[in-house]
Amino acid sequence: MGAIFNLDNPVWNFMSKVADLILLNILAIICSIPIVTIGASWTAMYFVTIRMVRKEESYIVKDFFRSFKENFKQSTIIWLIALIAIAIFVGDVMIYRMIPEQIPQALMIAVLVLAYLVLGTVIYVFPLLSRFHNTIKGTIKNAFLVSLVNVPYTLVFAVLLVIPFLIAFFVIEAAPFIIMFGFSLPAYIASIFWVRILRKFEPKEEAVPGDEKAEEEPLE
Repeated sequence: MGAIFNLDNPVWNFMSKVADLILLNILAIICSIPIVTIGASWTAMYFVTIRMVRKEESYIVKDFFRSFKENFKQSTIIWLIALIAIAIFVGDVMIYRMIPEQIPQALMIAVLVLAYLVLGTVIYVFPLLSRFHNTIKGTIKNAFLVSLVNVPYTLVFAVLLVIPFLIAFFVIEAAPFIIMFGFSLPAYIASIFWVRILRKFEPKEEAVPGDEKAEEEPLE
């Protein structure tokens, strides 16, 4: 009987992680509502989920807002750049759908390839920013390069990113699930892979401390 109420019991650990993901998801949604703060919110969310996967001591609310505040300026600038790029690509696709016969197919294929590269960069940029000190230019450059050398991971991350929006759009009844786990759960699953990727950039003589970000090693 005592084993049931033991805090180290796998059931309690599982329930604790579920509760943490729900809390994290709600924080991420609330802090993304102004739209302009989505970059800071996602950076903070990845900071927490990566710590959870690494089994580092984590306080969801404290860690989330610490990362949110620390990375707010850089993540917001990067997010605004991403928004502009996304708007341009969406506009290009809409124009192509309106007058497809007037736009060379090769040009549209080139636009789609460029859109994939931008999406890959956006997918990697916020997790990298959450764990490493770097300039905005350096973070974007490394995110772009990492996306190129980790294509299978990039595709997995893209699917995890898109699924919540597809569920929310096509399955209205799933709204409670989206509110509880829609973003934090995919981020947590992605972070399992992220931990492997991040090991390549962390200094070998030290692990990434809980209260500090490591200096990101530039990719050549």
